[in-house]
Amino acid sequence: MAKIKKLSWADILNVKKLISFVCNDNIMSYRRLLFISVPVTHIQNFLYNVHCRKFPETYVVLDNSNNLKGVISVKAQKGNPYKWQLKQLLLDKSSHEEGKQLIEYIIAKFGARGVDTFYVSVDDNKLEIIDLFVKGCGFRYCSTESLWDVSNINFIRDNFSFSNFRPFKNSDAQKVCEMFNENLIAHYKYSLSKDKQEFYDSLLNGFNQDLRFKYVFCDEKTIKSFIEIETTDNNNYFIDILTPVRYFDSYSLLISFAIKTVLKRNKKAKLFIRNKKYLQSGELMENFFKDNNFELLENRAILVRDFFKTIKENTPVFNEPIAFSSFEI
Repeated sequence: MAKIKKLSWADILNVKKLISFVCNDNIMSYRRLLFISVPVTHIQNFLYNVHCRKFPETYVVLDNSNNLKGVISVKAQKGNPYKWQLKQLLLDKSSHEEGKQLIEYIIAKFGARGVDTFYVSVDDNKLEIIDLFVKGCGFRYCSTESLWDVSNINFIRDNFSFSNFRPFKNSDAQKVCEMFNENLIAHYKYSLSKDKQEFYDSLLNGFNQDLRFKYVFCDEKTIKSFIEIETTDNNNYFIDILTPVRYFDSYSLLISFAIKTVLKRNKKAKLFIRNKKYLQSGELMENFFKDNNFELLENRAILVRDFFKTIKENTPVFNEPIAFSSFEI
């Protein structure tokens, strides 16, 4: 039986070795969890209530000889303590059984404290990882997201006014939340709908590792669209644009504003944009990206586990190491 515990300072050297062995790229994104989770762990050890657990938590799984076999990092959805995301997972070779125990431990631990939805986004080409979650741990395939490289900016509109754009305020959260939920394709509403608190800006936003800039596009008192720009390094910027189908004729204006906003901060910034295919505007956005020669970087499967019974299936044995890093939906 595997042993599971929270990440501690004593585990860091072994975790770094596992990261170097499993990951060929994006190593720094995995190492960030070490320097965030360990000090936070000591603080959150005293907090039982899931409402108080605002930062990522990391757990390790050891075999009977105390060899490190895997690491998982989990985090509550901002503004919704009942929805948790599995952010990162690393498993050593031939450690898939320990990985299943690690995932089930997380679900049992936080499910007992009131968490009712767990989700993860995984590269849809990683079929072994998807099978681990779906067939091994009772997750279900929900939808997909895609990430595009905005390498072509020749389409940007120059002759437009910024007057209809303004910074997002927390008082806008209710209207933006309603717009998001109304824009969800019907059969995704149960698992992917949001609460207004998930759009709030935190008072401690300046202490977060991610910087987020939010704007709304308005016509008089009506909010027509919502823009969120995120960066962790002031070099790579990720853009999310929420706009209902009925306002999609303004999309080139919205993305032009977002790109100009980023380039004001860093003229050499790399720009990426996400398309959430579970939204009604997802197909229109994808066509826009293709028409303007954006480069598709990856598709990610959104896997969800809610608390209801699932049919167990026999799972094949996999022996390859596993590593992935997830982003919020």
